[in-house]
Amino acid sequence: MIQPNKPNTKLLILLAFFVYSFSAFAQSNSGAPQFNGPKITGNYPNTDFLFTVPVSGQKPISFKAENLPAGLSIDESTGIITGNVKEKGIYATTITATNAAGTNKQNITINIGDKLCLTPLMGWNTWNVFTYDISEKMLMEMADAMVSSGMRDLGYQYINIDDFWHADVREKNGKPKVDSVKFPHGMKYLSDYIHSKGLKLGIYSCAGTMTCGKRFGGYNYEEIDAKTYAEWGIDLLKYDYCFAPWGRKTAEERYTKMGTALKNSERSIVFSVCEWGIRKPWLWAKNTGGSYWRITPDIFDVWNHPAVWQYSVMAILKRAEKVSKYSFPGGWNDMDMMLVGNYGNGKATSANGMFKGLTDLEYESHMALWCLFNSPLLASCDLRTMNDATKNILTNSNLLNISQNTLGKSAKLVSKKNGIRMFEKELLGGAKIIAVLNYSEKEKSLKGYFNKKELSELNHAQNVLSGKNMSQSELETLNIKPHQTIIFKLTGK
Repeated sequence: MIQPNKPNTKLLILLAFFVYSFSAFAQSNSGAPQFNGPKITGNYPNTDFLFTVPVSGQKPISFKAENLPAGLSIDESTGIITGNVKEKGIYATTITATNAAGTNKQNITINIGDKLCLTPLMGWNTWNVFTYDISEKMLMEMADAMVSSGMRDLGYQYINIDDFWHADVREKNGKPKVDSVKFPHGMKYLSDYIHSKGLKLGIYSCAGTMTCGKRFGGYNYEEIDAKTYAEWGIDLLKYDYCFAPWGRKTAEERYTKMGTALKNSERSIVFSVCEWGIRKPWLWAKNTGGSYWRITPDIFDVWNHPAVWQYSVMAILKRAEKVSKYSFPGGWNDMDMMLVGNYGNGKATSANGMFKGLTDLEYESHMALWCLFNSPLLASCDLRTMNDATKNILTNSNLLNISQNTLGKSAKLVSKKNGIRMFEKELLGGAKIIAVLNYSEKEKSLKGYFNKKELSELNHAQNVLSGKNMSQSELETLNIKPHQTIIFKLTGK
């Protein structure tokens, strides 16, 4: 950021504190308890409840809860809340976390009502990297890795199975049947294991006669499928749209039928509407029971690419900018799974080796943009073998807290000039995020980029990582690398 022929040690030290470059951060397992992730959770009444309070810090940590609604209890050694609440209501609960380094408290809102996903969902999905190469053993190991890596402590909750879990045909009575080679103990066995870790299990089907991988679809089996998923302990259904009629009216009807079946399944099952954004689902998917909906075709491991069906990070960002006003608590625009850590190795996202992957800097921006626009955050790399760069990006609590802010407002594009996009995002309590993305292929300086009003606001900015105030002169010395994103937080002071 400083010109090589003009070294300035003091300024370099300041910039090390002030510039949010992401890669220096990794979530620590030391220190007093730190609450992370969502501060609100939703569940249907009279259905099984599971929520792990996301807390990092020195282990072991003990937990206590005040004013839990009747029917719920907390495991004091893990922070996992379970039970069943019969009546609708909004319950303000106080959680106390204590370890050898200190004690911390946090108010958590438990909303028992008609909405799930009151903050953008966080988890992991099999598709991008593994596609058909999945198994019970692998999924159990991935759940273990989500816990051991500290991801669960930051709010990651879901382990989602995509296509290819199916047997060749259904049971004779029409029930969905699991591939007994990949899942020798059955799906209920797997869900019990996932739940024992304080995590949730997602599954995949399709509104057509077949899935996209040509396994049996869900069309005309909606009720029996939803009931079976509930019996298996499934917590989420991703519902695709292959081998189905093209029209929007039929799509709405088919998604509504499955959404209704899920709502009647006597279990809180999140409904992911995956029709690729072709029929503008941001206008109607919430009415089908959807908690989030894809806004584009599938993502691929490339920063910028013109293909119609192989969507790049930039192509998805441009769509998200246009539809950001349709994102809200309980109904989110889905920018597709995250690429972080794929490095061109994904069976799906590499397009058979065509795409070689992003740089770590681009993965950092990709993650930041998904957080800014309140997309569900579904990692897809192999959690068992993450390198440090990947782990640091996925476990950056400052970014995740922007995503999980209870206000639930998406970022909006406020300017685009000279190769730099600027976004704003409102947070609960009057704070605001300003982010700048260099989408050009050249390094850019922020000098002269902001007008007087913007500079006046940014003079009160805090670096999202350090929390230190940034002066106007320091801001104007910043250079942004190609495809880099820098984020500032304005407190209004």
